[in-house]
Amino acid sequence: MEILKNIKERLPHITDASFEGANIVLYTDNESFFREGGARIKEIVDEIKKRIELRADQKILLDQEKTEKEIREIVPEEADITNMLFDFHRSIVVIEAKKPGMVIGKQGSILEEIRKTTLWTPQIQRSPAIKSKITENIREVLYAHNNYRRKFLNSIGEKIYKEWNPEKTQGWIRLSFLGGARQVGRSCILLQTLNSKVLLDCGVDVASQGQDKFPFFNIPEFDISQLDAVIISHAHLDHVGLLPYLYKMGYRGPVYMTAPTRDIAALLALDFIGVAYKQAAAPLFNSTNIKEMVKHSICLNYNEVTDVTPDV
Repeated sequence: MEILKNIKERLPHITDASFEGANIVLYTDNESFFREGGARIKEIVDEIKKRIELRADQKILLDQEKTEKEIREIVPEEADITNMLFDFHRSIVVIEAKKPGMVIGKQGSILEEIRKTTLWTPQIQRSPAIKSKITENIREVLYAHNNYRRKFLNSIGEKIYKEWNPEKTQGWIRLSFLGGARQVGRSCILLQTLNSKVLLDCGVDVASQGQDKFPFFNIPEFDISQLDAVIISHAHLDHVGLLPYLYKMGYRGPVYMTAPTRDIAALLALDFIGVAYKQAAAPLFNSTNIKEMVKHSICLNYNEVTDVTPDV
């Protein structure tokens, strides 16, 4: 990709460059550049207005056992670290703690010390107040398929930047309501531009019967093979209840939502299956489809701006 090529030409010691969705990730095998190259990265970020993250190449990462020992020595014991997950293919260590603020430190000082000492890129998650098998399974799905996730996220970025043109500011948008218009339930809106097709929500109307429960997927404009992305607003069944069914139908694209929405959506979907069995009805999807939904999720923070397609 042209944008990656230009960045690699401007920076030394870059062994690999790839996408994670709309974000750009650079890998270096030079410890000094990894620790001190932030200023050079910031210059390029200010110029292209895209997020760039510098990570250590797998070749120079500290051993996982030693890394865990170092992290426990650096982080105050009061932080109460409950678990660590290593995403080797992306050079990320996920630290779960009951007091995440103490792992981060003042102005990120402890995180930076972890990064410079171990060369892993730390990500912090709060440990659930009540131990949840659902949450554990979701994280297991994500990190059991970390190599697939890296390739998947890179492919999304390649699609975004293939026709990306920062100077293009005008175009047309068409909204087609497949459900949720003048009613509560089965919220589903198809957003179309010249280059993109994005689905906004994919819900079910639990109060209706028969075909009235579901969005209108049988219209000419909707072709699941041409769908670029799905965006979920929040985790209510009338907005997310039919999302796993898209993966049953063969969709393998990204679904954008916040991390809490992803977790609650998975919980609701499993409950939806259980309710169907209790009513002696065949469920619309199974747990495998829910896993595919989780595996293809891209989580954003609240108010975070990102590119979903070249023109959205």
